[in-house]
Amino acid sequence: MITVYHSTARSRKLKPTNEIKAGSWCHAVAPSNQELDKLSEQFQLDRNLLDDAIDVYEAPRVETREGTTYVFTRYFHPEGQDTSTEPLLIIYTPSNIITLMRSVDSLLDQMINGQIEILTTQKTKTFLQILEQINRSYRLRLTMISRYILRIRREMRSKEISTKDFLRFIELEEDLNEFISALQPQALVINALMSGKYMKLYEDDKDLVEDLNLDTSELIEQCKTKLRTLINIRQAYEALATAGLNRTFRHLTSIAIFLAIPTTISGLYGMNVILPLHDNPEAFWIIAGSIIALVIIAITIFSRRRWI
Repeated sequence: MITVYHSTARSRKLKPTNEIKAGSWCHAVAPSNQELDKLSEQFQLDRNLLDDAIDVYEAPRVETREGTTYVFTRYFHPEGQDTSTEPLLIIYTPSNIITLMRSVDSLLDQMINGQIEILTTQKTKTFLQILEQINRSYRLRLTMISRYILRIRREMRSKEISTKDFLRFIELEEDLNEFISALQPQALVINALMSGKYMKLYEDDKDLVEDLNLDTSELIEQCKTKLRTLINIRQAYEALATAGLNRTFRHLTSIAIFLAIPTTISGLYGMNVILPLHDNPEAFWIIAGSIIALVIIAITIFSRRRWI
């Protein structure tokens, strides 16, 4: 689906329009091949690059073709099946801004619904606002991860972590690694934009780009910090689980040894041969007492050496 929006300094409310004119924002969501052909023809775009935009594994980068800048980015997509991020192509033409998303997402809803004021005639500022929304998607997800980490830390002090939580650790580690893989090249893209080589930047725009650059760097560091924290928690859980398993085996081994004493002695005296005390009427009590004494001695030795 392709929707064209337009707003100006005089008419600040973002409105959909059927007319494509200079200063418009053309937003394509889950476009068909026919719609991609239409975009390519109307705006003189590179058709191969449009195909790249719907590749789920496309990496962030920036390219320029015949005066048009193609900026490939990735944003957090909670409904993703194969990946937790999705590609977003932002095209900066001499007259318009074009965005292309391969799947439906609420990433830009605040801009479309008017919660964030945008003037589509100010192309560079609109472009930077879209990048801000991408960073916002990561920030919201990192906030949720932080809350999850704090909850798990509290639970580790009071109870054991479930297998479900352990698997959740692995999923979150994969998400954070994917975030870093998306944000690091995106930071390089923003640095490239700061040069002014790909689009004209005014003084206010330069400040926005610098803020974006700092924000992206901060997000990368947050991802790395939370990733280290998750790994430390997982390793601590693995160490605790291993220690608990060792204690269990040690207890079971000790019990087996304690049971082996009466089993061995009773087995010997269960044989149909002449043995010591065979004609003693107090043999049972002597043997039982000996078994109890040997078991107590074994328990005492194991306890002093902390084997149980």
